[in-house]
Amino acid sequence: MKLLRETVRQLLLNESIEFRMLNSPLTYNRGSSIMRLALCDSTVSELPSQRDLYFKEYQEIERYGKSGKRLKKPRKGTLNPGVSDPCIIGFLDYHEDYTMSSGGTAWYIDYVKTRQDTRGTGTASKLFDHFYDNIAVAGDSVSFGKMMRQEIGHLKDKMVEHYPEIKTIGARNW
Repeated sequence: MKLLRETVRQLLLNESIEFRMLNSPLTYNRGSSIMRLALCDSTVSELPSQRDLYFKEYQEIERYGKSGKRLKKPRKGTLNPGVSDPCIIGFLDYHEDYTMSSGGTAWYIDYVKTRQDTRGTGTASKLFDHFYDNIAVAGDSVSFGKMMRQEIGHLKDKMVEHYPEIKTIGARNW
């Protein structure tokens, strides 16, 4: 009975999840024309209730000026854009860094983010698996850049193990 329930749950999850290719609304210093691979779960129809950076639009407030002095009247700071569709539960921003002399493409992972309420469900792992299966090909190189979290380091190690034909690198910063 337990096996049947688990199988039905997996089938329902697979039907409600799709990958979308978008242009990233975020700006990065490393490259232009940043692409976004988004994981969309059609069962999710609302934005997160609390502040969740890059999933819910957020207006920052500046309380201090350039000199470091406290402002009399706080002013609007940068506007952090939210996702285009509330069904997006995770995204991976990447760009083509350069073409290698061997003919392959060097990819750079700019940013990976999952919604706080879906952490620990394998969302980032699904994004990377889809990236390696459909975008990066044998002979390519993928750079994770500076990995700021241990979880991303584990995902990089998993990709190195599962896709040995694709060179995968990254610097640990935790």
